[in-house]
Amino acid sequence: METVLSQAEHLPSLLAASRSTSVQSWDTETLSRALNWARYFQQLHGRLCTKPSLRTALIRRLRRGGPLGFGHLKRCPELLGLALLENQALPSAARQRLLRALLFPAAAEREESFPPLLARRKAASQLLSLAPPTTTPPVLSPSLQTQGQLLLARLREQSTAEDTACEDGSFFPATALLQQLPPGPTLYKAAAAALLEPPSDEEEGAARATLLSWLLQGNPARLADFCRLLPASWIASLYSRYPELRAPYLNLLSAWGCQFRFEPLCGEWKVHGQEGDGVTWQEMRERVSCLLSHAPEPLARAVETHLWDWRAQDGDFEVRGLSVWTDLLLAGSGHGPSSPAFCFT
Repeated sequence: METVLSQAEHLPSLLAASRSTSVQSWDTETLSRALNWARYFQQLHGRLCTKPSLRTALIRRLRRGGPLGFGHLKRCPELLGLALLENQALPSAARQRLLRALLFPAAAEREESFPPLLARRKAASQLLSLAPPTTTPPVLSPSLQTQGQLLLARLREQSTAEDTACEDGSFFPATALLQQLPPGPTLYKAAAAALLEPPSDEEEGAARATLLSWLLQGNPARLADFCRLLPASWIASLYSRYPELRAPYLNLLSAWGCQFRFEPLCGEWKVHGQEGDGVTWQEMRERVSCLLSHAPEPLARAVETHLWDWRAQDGDFEVRGLSVWTDLLLAGSGHGPSSPAFCFT
């Protein structure tokens, strides 16, 4: 009994270390030992549920190290994992080992029934979304990478389930799974993170194809919201990587551009139409700028050619305030379809 109690005293120090700068010296072996301790505490919780006297003694021992209770033993793997993911001092190698442990749990953890496992992954994803997003996409933060990997892992699992159930014709398609997830920035960021990472195997490539199909097919407002709510540089990177996105995104830019009306009194372009259905003038400039500066040379020239075509359809004016496409072109340094791609200042 004393051995068990003395081992439980390591719990407060383990959780405290996971939130401190001491983890900067952790390698993958140290992290593995910490994860093993967390799983041990979780198993200890199950064993002591039927032993009231020992449980009471353990609770008293835990309270010596801080405001910890018996329930912390059961939740130790999640508490440790989330603390480490939010700790910027954790080295990259140890962080990658932690991500793999979360996405691909050990055999003992895989015996957990599917609903609790899915709930745990979903909860981890939601909590990770609380971390500040990166301001320099498409270099994604670890939290966004994790969300994208969790989404891909779930789509791969669903595809495997479809393969095993196809004989009797009853299955729950992966696209239906995406339909059930709540739309909004959190889901769209996870989808973008999944699409921005290069596929590591054929299964991941298939999962990304499913995700892309979900974006492009069905409700047109889904792609519009996806492109409108995410940073312009992310969409420009996806535009360069996926040919299927190019025509739909250019169509969106054309539709957004047609919503602008020039207000002479304030000398600015304003959105005329349903509020929240498009983008502001500053956002429009940024999106076009990102396409021209992030896309490879042939794609950037193709975008610039579209701008000149749209300007010609508006009357080919060269005076500001008459055509949104004229003003977009005048905002840069281009003088014609054959001029170099430009960037906005």
